[in-house]
Amino acid sequence: MAQRSKKDHIVKSTLPLFLLNGFKGTSIDLVVRVSEVSKPTVYNHFPDKAALMLAVVEQWVLTHQPHLSGVKDPTSIERSINDQWLNEDTVGLYALVIGEGKRFPKARQLFWEAFDAAWRKALIDRFAGTQPKAEQRFAMYLDQQLLSRLRQR
Repeated sequence: MAQRSKKDHIVKSTLPLFLLNGFKGTSIDLVVRVSEVSKPTVYNHFPDKAALMLAVVEQWVLTHQPHLSGVKDPTSIERSINDQWLNEDTVGLYALVIGEGKRFPKARQLFWEAFDAAWRKALIDRFAGTQPKAEQRFAMYLDQQLLSRLRQR
């Protein structure tokens, strides 16, 4: 396996581990076992677990940007929020970042700035409308949706 593809493979293999076990509960030994690479290979690409988490979040941000161009009515708004933004994996990542983010501050900051803020801006820009305070109401609606999903976990 080429160097870049090994790194990508490790990142892709690790996300489900972090979502299932949390940051603290995911050991490098577990990453080695699941990704089927050696421990030196993992440490060759990632000096520590926080660097691995940063790579996971970087990949997440790249592959989970808002795509809202075909969404026009309230039903499709709700469907887009549920399918694209607040699906099970995304809510799991929110829970991980909220619960253990102090352990991986760079990844936490990237998640909030490049993922959460991008989604909120895209949704508010697309759907808040021109009514007075519509953006504030829609932002509160998004917060309620996220909180509801987090409580259901």
